Amino acid sequence: MRTRGLRLAAYGAMVGAALGLAGPASAGDLSTVDPAADVRFYDLSHGIGAAVPGTEVPEQRNADLRRFHVRYGEKRIQVVMKFRELKRTRPVLMIEGRFRFPGGGQLNYEEAIVTATRANRSGTARMTDCSVRHRISYARNRARLSFPARCFSSPRWIQFNAWILTMDHKKEPSYLLGDHVFPVLSANESAVEQFTRRIRRS
Repeated sequence: MRTRGLRLAAYGAMVGAALGLAGPASAGDLSTVDPAADVRFYDLSHGIGAAVPGTEVPEQRNADLRRFHVRYGEKRIQVVMKFRELKRTRPVLMIEGRFRFPGGGQLNYEEAIVTATRANRSGTARMTDCSVRHRISYARNRARLSFPARCFSSPRWIQFNAWILTMDHKKEPSYLLGDHVFPVLSANESAVEQFTRRIRRS
């Protein structure tokens, strides 16, 4: 479990900015449609700073998020993501679920990251001090991940953001193709990351 200050996200752990806008709560579930054809290309040949804000590539269908569903159940938090297409054509696929939740008198932040490579197309999942279940279905253009609510100490509510990336190398990539629910990379150093409305435990 982490706390964070204002900072742009970058490759790897991709630490996001804090204090996005909070909205009204929903009980247990949130389903949302994400715009199509909104994948952006980031050229990293001159560093991440020079890459933002990136270039829209509407023809890019692979890993273009179309909708997602988040469920905060009594015991588990589950996320299902549906894509326009999900192919094995890129060397690396990274799916990052980003969460914000209250605890200890402050806002806390955590990421659940699934990474698939040519050597392991089913992917591996990781989260700080917590076990994550996941499944990538290329045939159904879908990815799932879930983990125990106790990983976040079962807070009153959670909020969600996501960033889906494809790239040429897991370490030191030369480019990123990315789609997000709310922007993660920004040319504005004072920009803050946004999250969905609050999803209360069902």
